[in-house]
Parts: sequence; C-alpha cells; structure tokens
Amino acid sequence: MTTAIMYPKLSHQQIYEDYSAKIYRYFRYRVKNIWDVEDLTTTVFIKVYSKLEQYDGRHPFGAWIFRIAHNALIDYMRKKRESPVDQDTFSNMVATDRLPEECLLNQETTEGLWDKVHTLTKDQRNVIALRYLGDLRMNEIAEILGKTEASVKILHFRGIKKLQQLMDAQA
Repeated sequence: MTTAIMYPKLSHQQIYEDYSAKIYRYFRYRVKNIWDVEDLTTTVFIKVYSKLEQYDGRHPFGAWIFRIAHNALIDYMRKKRESPVDQDTFSNMVATDRLPEECLLNQETTEGLWDKVHTLTKDQRNVIALRYLGDLRMNEIAEILGKTEASVKILHFRGIKKLQQLMDAQA
C-alpha cells in the first residue's frame, strides 16, 4: 500500500502564493469574463486543498495543480461553450512598468502575436499557453495534457516556428 506524500512543508497559503498568479494568467488568457476567471482560480485551490492528501509525488507538484486547472477549464468550457478571450482584454494584462512608448510598441507586438496564436492548432495553442502564460516546463505540460514530453516539444517547436513565419510575413 502506498501512502500519499504531502506537498513538502508548505502551508496552504504558501501553495496559493506560489501558484495563484500562474493559474490566474492561464485562465485569463482563455476566459472572457473576469469573474469567471476568479471563480475558476478559487475552484482550483479548493480542489487542490481538498485533494492534497491524494498527491502522491509521482509527478511534479506544479503539473498536478495545472492538471486540476486544465480539467476545471475543460469543464467550464463544456458548460459555457465560451470562445477564447478577445484581444483587447488579453493585451490589457501586459505589465505597465515601462515607458509609454515601449508599452505601446509592446502592446502592438503582443496583439499581433496573440492574433497569430489563435491560428495554431488547438494542441499548439494549449502548449504555448501553458508554457508562456503558465510558466511551466515541458514535462509538466506533457503531464497536464496527457501527452509525451517529446510530442509536447514537437508541438511547441512547430507552433513557435509557425508564429515566426507569420510574424516575419507581417513585417
């Protein structure tokens, strides 16, 4: 009989502090309604805390949490049948700690880039979102999506290559 391994020596507050912003960004990119984003984020942590004793340590803790988040998003999308967030909402998430000119240039580039992300395959979009919005490693993304790490790397490579081609064609 195997015993569950608790997340090592971190309180619920520490787990929330370590992962809440990443999970929130992951949902914010995918869901239009800000209140639903907040509800989904809260729901994930309620599930994480209630199932913490079931974490067995076989996979990275971050991958385990993002798997819960990914499943919550799938459930939400099935219920809502919501399309991805509009570009104006997403571009407003960019940090504003730069000069106004830099912010405008960055926003235009970001808008163009994320417009192009929506042309990728669903799997490529998921990998890109988890990698850059969730700040996850390839092995964690593979675990979340139920794919091999090699297939995630290929999806990432092809998605980035396609984005580069689209951005070069635009320039």
